[in-house]
Amino acid sequence: MEFRSQIQGETALAVFQQLQRQRIPLRIHVLGRGYERLSIVTGVEFRNGGTFLLLDLPVRFETELPDCEGLRVQLEFADRERIPHSCRTVIHGSKGDDLWLFLPDHIERIQRRKHFRVEPPQGTRIVYPLQGKNVEFPVLNLSLGGGLIISPMKGGAKSLCFEPGMTLRGVRLLSTMEEEKLELEIRIAEVIRAEKITESSRAHFALQFVRMEREDEQMLDRFIYYSQRRLLKKRSLLLGA
Repeated sequence: MEFRSQIQGETALAVFQQLQRQRIPLRIHVLGRGYERLSIVTGVEFRNGGTFLLLDLPVRFETELPDCEGLRVQLEFADRERIPHSCRTVIHGSKGDDLWLFLPDHIERIQRRKHFRVEPPQGTRIVYPLQGKNVEFPVLNLSLGGGLIISPMKGGAKSLCFEPGMTLRGVRLLSTMEEEKLELEIRIAEVIRAEKITESSRAHFALQFVRMEREDEQMLDRFIYYSQRRLLKKRSLLLGA
């Protein structure tokens, strides 16, 4: 179950200003274009009787969306208490290093965990025993609800080692966080999709995390937030934060 409330007026403006001060990542979805990127709030501007929300312009944005003016976007972010928020607005245009949006009419606050997908650090992998050996599957993206992994084996039936509907027990997630080793257990996971990738002769598997110990789930939550901030730091957006 989820409980939704709306934030409007000066309170909504204060939320965006707080996002700017705390340099909290938010996700941009350009509706109908399949475009999704991370960014941060760089300012709020008042021009010609209008109020505009400024975001850091994603790399190659103007190349990928040259006709961006007037496109509808959805913004998603989680505050310091990890409570999900979302809002919709329209792109005014881009100028310099900023993407200008009309200030949203309201922000929707969702009292339920939203599963943000994020690209984890290189070397993040899922470990699962197959035929008596621990096999490592690189992780392509990750959320609290599951992850997308790729088969380390190439070619034919060997790459399709899982099938949709399979239940996996004792799955381990390995990575590093703040230069320290990270290891947590997903007690039960379910394979919800398996797809052969022709170009690489490998397969992608979508996993749903069904059961985890609370301590492991909290650690995964922190790791996902760390991965979001790390991605932005890599683009030099959070230097000095």
